[in-house]
Amino acid sequence: MRALIVETGFSRGALAAVRSLAAAGWEVGVGAPTGAGLASSSRFRRRRHLVPAAHEDRDAFLAAVRRAVRDHRYDVVFGAGEAEVLALSLLRDEVGAIVPHAGHRQVVRAIDKQELSEAAGSVGFLTARALDPSALAGERPPLVVKSRLHAHPERPGAPPRIDTLVVSGAEAARRRVDEVRRLGGEPRVEEFHEGRLMAYSAVTAPGGRVVCDCMQVASRIWPPGAGASCRAETVRVDAAISDRAARLLAALGWFGLAQLQFVVPEDGRPRLIDLNGRFYGSMALATAAGANLPAAWAALAVGHDVPPTRARPGVRYHWLEGDLRRAAVERRSGLLLDLAGTLRYAVGAVHSTLSLRDPAPALARIRASLTRSRRG
Repeated sequence: MRALIVETGFSRGALAAVRSLAAAGWEVGVGAPTGAGLASSSRFRRRRHLVPAAHEDRDAFLAAVRRAVRDHRYDVVFGAGEAEVLALSLLRDEVGAIVPHAGHRQVVRAIDKQELSEAAGSVGFLTARALDPSALAGERPPLVVKSRLHAHPERPGAPPRIDTLVVSGAEAARRRVDEVRRLGGEPRVEEFHEGRLMAYSAVTAPGGRVVCDCMQVASRIWPPGAGASCRAETVRVDAAISDRAARLLAALGWFGLAQLQFVVPEDGRPRLIDLNGRFYGSMALATAAGANLPAAWAALAVGHDVPPTRARPGVRYHWLEGDLRRAAVERRSGLLLDLAGTLRYAVGAVHSTLSLRDPAPALARIRASLTRSRRG
């Protein structure tokens, strides 16, 4: 079987998917605006294709995907980022291969921050309280400013992603709200909850049956406050979380991979903050722990039976680049001690980019960083 992954070039999730799918026997192609990215550089990538970014020119993006599917007979096409997911979902009838998602309306509803929050409340998940952007006054605590959708590939020239930011005070929140609107997004302001980042990832079959899942808890994130895991470990799946998650995904009509992200504050009650309906940055951890999420998703997409699998606890993950950047800012117990601890943690952990069996992506990341530094 053959799978095509389309991305913008430096997606850690796309790289993890290439490695995971290849390990399950799939031939994997990568489509990106450049051939020098992480997934394109992997030795486990069979072919690479020049595919313009979906957020820059959706018509050219579709034409390149169609050409790759026609010429190399791909069975399934995955989008690695939200812009690619939304473009492929909307245009699926023109792709020429399986786009493994539920109906487009269900896709949009699940990744729309406001609709997700409403659906989550209906199955018993706690979420952060939303605030009216036009009524912000003297709020001094940190606030979270999001775009309801991270990407808008239907708008030519839109950014590839509108990031979520944690800001201090009402004035900073109003500025970020205005920025989100200028970027084409619809802002959502939420109260900020400080706590551990936890994630539950699952692949669901039609009807909501979970066939593969994993739970992880982060001990370091980058950027601080609203970032991604740079240190994490698999833990035993919490039945209360997985049961509610299955009900939520069934209510959303979801199919395929979903990563539900939570913040767990001091009161111990998780707040659902996001749903990633795509490959995500720390996904290599699930595969290393025995839950090959991309392979389960791809198999379901082509109609194969998938036996239930669950990630084993106690497997560690490290995003070294992100953790080094975090250490340079946080300096826990001092810069040198934090950097030394970061390097110690790297030993024995599974990495999102670094791999002795597949070293080229890490070298591509270093080359890109050096090029950026010279330009700066």
